[in-house]
Amino acid sequence: MCRPTPGRTRSVAIGSLLSMALAAVISCGGDDGPSEPQVPATVNVSPSSAEMSSFGETLQLNATVLDRNGQTIAGAAVNWASSDNSVATVDAGGVVTSVQNGDATVTATSGGATGTASIAVAQRPAQISLTPDAAMFVSIGDTVRLEAEPVDANGNAVADLSLTWASGDDAVATVDAEGLVTAAGNGSADITASAGTASGAAAITVSQVIVALDVMPAAANLFSLGDTLRLVASGVDANGHTATGLSVTWMSEHDAVASVDEDGLVTALRTGGTDIFAESGEYRDSAGVTVTQLAAEVRVTPAVDTLAAVGDTVRLGAVALDANGNEVDDTDYVWTAPHPAVVTVDETGLVTAAGTGTGEIRVKATRAGANHIGVAVITVLETGTSSASAGGARSAQPARRLPLLRPRDR
Repeated sequence: MCRPTPGRTRSVAIGSLLSMALAAVISCGGDDGPSEPQVPATVNVSPSSAEMSSFGETLQLNATVLDRNGQTIAGAAVNWASSDNSVATVDAGGVVTSVQNGDATVTATSGGATGTASIAVAQRPAQISLTPDAAMFVSIGDTVRLEAEPVDANGNAVADLSLTWASGDDAVATVDAEGLVTAAGNGSADITASAGTASGAAAITVSQVIVALDVMPAAANLFSLGDTLRLVASGVDANGHTATGLSVTWMSEHDAVASVDEDGLVTALRTGGTDIFAESGEYRDSAGVTVTQLAAEVRVTPAVDTLAAVGDTVRLGAVALDANGNEVDDTDYVWTAPHPAVVTVDETGLVTAAGTGTGEIRVKATRAGANHIGVAVITVLETGTSSASAGGARSAQPARRLPLLRPRDR
């Protein structure tokens, strides 16, 4: 049996190891030899542009580094820089933070290659607060200036913003382009300030408070029982504007002379004078009302009569009526005979036949005035001795007077 010599065995083993190492080198490097390191040729920044609408807003930029073959270089070192740190800053990780309105360019550099992103900071309001957020006016014409505070999404004040002001009801309150609110009428309205999609509102209430009460007309005369008059009570606020929707309580000092209802309607009941009062809160005013009946008509009874002979008599009655047909109180009657050759009359209305024919008897009520005269027509049939003086004569008729007429129901 043959045994290998120790020296030969060691030589074979070393040769095998060298062969394996050479094969490994050839398999890794190939025929071209060792590979070259990747060199940055292009930097792509994403997004390439962005607009930021609030201060303090952040945005992550990403940089992709490519070699000259367009292959991504993984783990390539990138340096970031902003062209204007007063507008936007950028940190080592590519996070951009907005600072103020303006434009800036953010550059990513890797080796000798660069890429950029355009950043625009244009602050927009996200919310608008008004101060005061509520106001109450007690006089028409009162004003208040509202201050608007617009802020962006991060709560930063937005400066130099053009606001649009509007009133929910111009009949209640108006507002100008500077936020000056003016009370126009009682009620409620919202005043809004808006810019873009942001808006804010203030609640405005107008509720007039009067400082004086006035009743019109201040004095009035009623000339017939049952006549009516509407009094109007108006209050004025501190700016002299008439208050609307005023709650008024009415009262008559002498309601037997004239009454007043809850709406200020006065009704004449009898001759005399009274004050009509209006009250609203702590304020009070009055109107003086006088009821002075004037006759619109004088009626004579009988209006037509015949006397048989000279010397016969008849007593006439008279009543004066106002325009509503009510008897005029406290009046006297003045009798006259325009045809004394036919009939005469005394101060009590007693008519005496003086001669054959037809004559008028006229009567005027002292409250009636010259335009209201009652007339009776009397005819005398015969001349000669009065039937009354002959014993079988017609006796004088008693005085006649129309019954008292009461005020009509209203």
